[in-house]
Amino acid sequence: MTYTLADLPMFGGLDDGRLGGLAALSRRRRYPAGQVLCTEGDPAEQLIVLLDGRVRAGRVSAEGKEVVLAVEEAPVAFDKTALLVDGPHRATRTAMTAVEVAYLPRSAVLELLAAEPSVAARLLRTLAAAVRDLDERLTDAAVRDVPSRVATWLVRRCATGRHQGRVPLHAGQAGLGAEIGATRVSVNRALRGFERRGMIEIRAGEVVVLDPRALARLAALPAPDPAS
Repeated sequence: MTYTLADLPMFGGLDDGRLGGLAALSRRRRYPAGQVLCTEGDPAEQLIVLLDGRVRAGRVSAEGKEVVLAVEEAPVAFDKTALLVDGPHRATRTAMTAVEVAYLPRSAVLELLAAEPSVAARLLRTLAAAVRDLDERLTDAAVRDVPSRVATWLVRRCATGRHQGRVPLHAGQAGLGAEIGATRVSVNRALRGFERRGMIEIRAGEVVVLDPRALARLAALPAPDPAS
């Protein structure tokens, strides 16, 4: 499914005139899997909006190894904070599938924020949610064991309602581990333990959640609503 600018939360309330003006200023491009969309440390001179496909966000360690930070799916805009403060991209983003992206000039985004307080408010909510998510991940990594972190990751993805109990592992178990601050081996051990207890089924490229309530108890989170 290819999204539009109106599908981004920060642009969701704009009228057709404003959206049309943004679309006219944007450059839309399609790229194959493997294409680097932005590189860590480069200036964030444009707002990059992913309209279709999946992208891997990563950083390179001192040893030269890529560390996967997240796998992001359309619709999403990258590095909004860097755009606001005239900073660099915080990660290298590489297409995992064929993608379609729109590039919006930084000046156009800043002018829109100044002219449309509702857009600024939505952006603040988006950034606040990102900070809260990062805070929760850091806290989890500091005080919770790996099985409870893996259970939390699975429960939260079930709660989105997008996959109906089938949770993709787009970056594999190593990617999941990078997101929660654990090794691939410890993630695999936790998943195998859940599978033996009948909570999940491990398949190629995904995990099927069979008992979300049991996982939620392990994660100490509210169980996802099966009707969502």
